[in-house]
Amino acid sequence: MVCYDTFRQTYSGEIRILDTIHVSFTCHVLYHYLIINYGVPTSLGYTVWSLSASPILNVCVISAVQLFFAHAIHSLCRPQVRWFVTAPIILLILVHFGFDMVTVATTYSKRSSHLPRNTDSVRRFVNIDVGELQGIRFYGVIPAAAATALAEILIAVSLCVLLYDSGSGFASSGTKRLLNTLIIYAVNRCLLNLLVTIAALATVIEAQNAWSTALTLIIGSLYANSFLASLNSQKRLRPQDSKTESLADERVSAIHFAN
Repeated sequence: MVCYDTFRQTYSGEIRILDTIHVSFTCHVLYHYLIINYGVPTSLGYTVWSLSASPILNVCVISAVQLFFAHAIHSLCRPQVRWFVTAPIILLILVHFGFDMVTVATTYSKRSSHLPRNTDSVRRFVNIDVGELQGIRFYGVIPAAAATALAEILIAVSLCVLLYDSGSGFASSGTKRLLNTLIIYAVNRCLLNLLVTIAALATVIEAQNAWSTALTLIIGSLYANSFLASLNSQKRLRPQDSKTESLADERVSAIHFAN
């Protein structure tokens, strides 16, 4: 239990660090377009380096959060079906990670082809023509968003089935109530992330660049906050679980004393 708490604290700390860097990139994007280039419409035709680099942090945060829940599902499953349940989830996470990396690499290469060889690597992300990015969405952004949505659905369904199955046996009423609360939390987390992911996918398909950019900037923080909220809810529910166990111990002691 102590090892798991240490792992969870370390993992959540890494998610916070990635999300903090992503938020700082978002602030730089807003500063570039709304302050430095305020009143300059031509600046909207090009992307700044922080906007081009933000998908890297997005994919790292989303993949890390989904891998954490895949690990939880792997721990809850019976050994006979453990890999049958978690393997599709892990495969979809890898697909999402791969397509997002293809998107970033393609963006970098398109910019590099128009620059001199002595140009430094940071400036290759600056002033990328938005028109050059339109073709990337069909073989990079759309498959990545679709894989993210499917993985999120599988995670939510797996958690709900496993938690419901855990409470269908000889569990006490307090344990069943606790498991039902966890199921509600899992469904709410899935619906929130899934709705934003589907909205981002729809805006990419319809080539609504402004809306897709806005959703891309918030989706990483959304996954990070939902992950931290899940950990906080476990801390809040743990005292309820301990109270239920103590009441059960008192009843057992009373029965033994009566005998």
